[in-house]
Amino acid sequence: MHSIPIIETPRLILRSHHLDDFPDYVALWADPDVVRYISGTPATREQSWTKMLRSAGH
Repeated sequence: MHSIPIIETPRLILRSHHLDDFPDYVALWADPDVVRYISGTPATREQSWTKMLRSAGH
């Protein structure tokens, strides 16, 4: 299995999702202004969990 690299700049850290990210992930996908041009429909907590798992490769 390949590890996902962490990329850091002075203003940004790109890394794989962590379980601690889930509350913010839910808030992001539930915000109509955020999802307007992505999926068009806000996601429920359960849908966000599925998205996060898929994104992590599960």
